Amino acid sequence: MRSLIFVAAMACMVGHASWAAEAVGAATSLRPSAQQAVPQQQAAELGLNANIFRDAELTTGTNGLLNVTFLDKSQLAMGANSSVVVDEFTYGGPGAPGDQVLRYAKGAFRFISGAVPKDKVRLETPTVTIGIRGTTVRTLVSPDGTTTVGLDDGIAIVISRQTGQTITLNPGEKVTIKPGGEASAITLGKVEGCP
Repeated sequence: MRSLIFVAAMACMVGHASWAAEAVGAATSLRPSAQQAVPQQQAAELGLNANIFRDAELTTGTNGLLNVTFLDKSQLAMGANSSVVVDEFTYGGPGAPGDQVLRYAKGAFRFISGAVPKDKVRLETPTVTIGIRGTTVRTLVSPDGTTTVGLDDGIAIVISRQTGQTITLNPGEKVTIKPGGEASAITLGKVEGCP
């Protein structure tokens, strides 16, 4: 019997050993609540200044807002009914190499870049990949994957994941990409509904 208990305990430890919690930022404000689900665990309510972990899925509910400040001082603001996965984040300090990938599933987002080299930052949605340079970018992702990207400052390179079409946005411009890859004309204005 003891050997069975030992084997079961070892199996549980091996199952959980494949993922190690790595804090990459903190929840710097939230209202009224938000959740974080790390691999192999149930989603849990976030508290103010709670650690945000690499590979975690962050979600907000109805009327929810969440602001995350990452270790490189980049910032992510999430609006209501939004979901994002912190897919990759490495940062070794000023001047060191780094990498940051955020996968937006649905909702409204504002991202302000930090110290991770701009050519190593990617924002992904079901329909586009966004590369940035010194940027504040707002993104609205509809449940069907339709993505609207708007730029406050810097430059954003928006690439359709379906067609490969590349669109360069300058400050004050926005574009919408449909699930099939069709792009709207670039227009002036803010992306409505983004924090």
